[in-house]
Amino acid sequence: MKKNLATFISANISANRRFIPLFTTATLFFIAYAVGAVFFEGMRESQIFLNLFRTSPFLLIAAIGGTYVILSGGIDLSVGGVIALTTVASAALLRAGWNPLVVMLLMLAMGTIIGVTIGCLVTYLQVQPFIATLAFLWIGRGLCFFISDDSIAINNPVYKILSQTRILIPGLSDPVTKEGSFISLLVVLALVVLALAIYIAHYTRFGRTVYAIGGNEQSARLMGLRVNSTKVGVYALAGFCSALAGITYSIYVGSGHGLYVQGFELTVIASVVMGGTMLTGGVGYILGTMFGVLLLVVTQTLIQSTGQLSSWWTNIVVGVLTMVFIGVQSLLAKRKKRGAAVRKGGVFLMLLRNRKTLIPVGGTLCLIVLTILGFSFLFSGITSTPIAYQEKPFRQDQAASLMKSGAVITYERNGGPTCIDELYVIYPDGTIKGDNGAMNVEKQVTPAEVSSLLEGIAQLGWFTEELYSTWHKPCGQCYTYFISVSYQGQEKTVQAVNGGTDAPAEYWQIISLINGVIPPITPTQ
Repeated sequence: MKKNLATFISANISANRRFIPLFTTATLFFIAYAVGAVFFEGMRESQIFLNLFRTSPFLLIAAIGGTYVILSGGIDLSVGGVIALTTVASAALLRAGWNPLVVMLLMLAMGTIIGVTIGCLVTYLQVQPFIATLAFLWIGRGLCFFISDDSIAINNPVYKILSQTRILIPGLSDPVTKEGSFISLLVVLALVVLALAIYIAHYTRFGRTVYAIGGNEQSARLMGLRVNSTKVGVYALAGFCSALAGITYSIYVGSGHGLYVQGFELTVIASVVMGGTMLTGGVGYILGTMFGVLLLVVTQTLIQSTGQLSSWWTNIVVGVLTMVFIGVQSLLAKRKKRGAAVRKGGVFLMLLRNRKTLIPVGGTLCLIVLTILGFSFLFSGITSTPIAYQEKPFRQDQAASLMKSGAVITYERNGGPTCIDELYVIYPDGTIKGDNGAMNVEKQVTPAEVSSLLEGIAQLGWFTEELYSTWHKPCGQCYTYFISVSYQGQEKTVQAVNGGTDAPAEYWQIISLINGVIPPITPTQ
């Protein structure tokens, strides 16, 4: 009976082995979240789960474009440059008074043109995708600083509506009081893009051609498929998705800057690989990319929730997971090549027959993990991880005194890798002062700029219940923020810690607005 059951399970797995990476990623995601829900009470709330989607719509959109490129056998490193350029260019045009709809269409056209250019270089000039896309990564970054060296705040009402509109989840919210669990319009946009991408990949000739090219480009040509136009179309689609991700990101953070999303292209590739798409092309599912993104985000959330680990551990865990998935893909590829010779025994017996291969592979992975843990232990005394326990006392009493003396905004930032303690104060006449306990800075802006800043903060819902204080133990790379705002007879203080998904997204948009006017205390900050 046991033998028959094992044979049945093995036969089913063998028949559906193409779904193994997708199933593995989805299972890992749900297990990771379940573990977090057991150990961290906050993760049992439905809104925290929905926040995984709210904090990553731009990553999902960019990863969808990246999936098409990798399915075709290529690679795209231009993502970060295109996204950053989109945020800066759109912010600059909006500041100049352009219509937001025109700006969005122009940015999408720009991203598509960049993608077409890359596609032509790769297809017709036989430039390696790595080189072509890397060139446009640097071109995009460079153009950002050609437009502006500093961050450009976005105060357009359309962008604010898109960022602030909440869609209540039936059964998890009260439609009368408009309170409860919700998602944003950006999440809806990302899910619509996901659905369209799945349809195109599996139910159109274009999608089938992409899979055929990734499987064997020469065979695809012999079959009479439009290989050249499809490859150009793939990179055009990736450029479009990158520009759309840039628009989404600029709405999410409320500003544009050339230093945004540094290293983002590698995050996109990791999400795609963890989603089960093979780097060699031809195998993978768009739905798997969504679970790859969610697995990456939940990993970051778990690490931040512990409060004991540096946020850089996210990169370590994602790196290990990426290697594991690539290893699984390699084993599945070997099994596919062996064909019928191995089918009799199924997957389980195949693994047993290949124990000579599995032992060194497993040993290598164990060695990698032990090496990482060893380095962490060896250098624990000189890394930034313990800094979270050396944070300086908060200066909220001083901030409250400044608010009573006539200030309209106080902004305290505490912690981080260098354990800073900054306190800024903004007055109605445009005077801005800041100090870190050792140095002082001062800046003068116009009263109109202060009024505009206060209005922007109010429009982001500062004085509503939607902006609330949150707290988790900060890691060595995280900052704790206290912001107090006084406007039209109302005063409110909200606290948050970066690096997690617990704080409202609007809070970080407000921080971006304030950072756009305050002077740095030292040139390195």
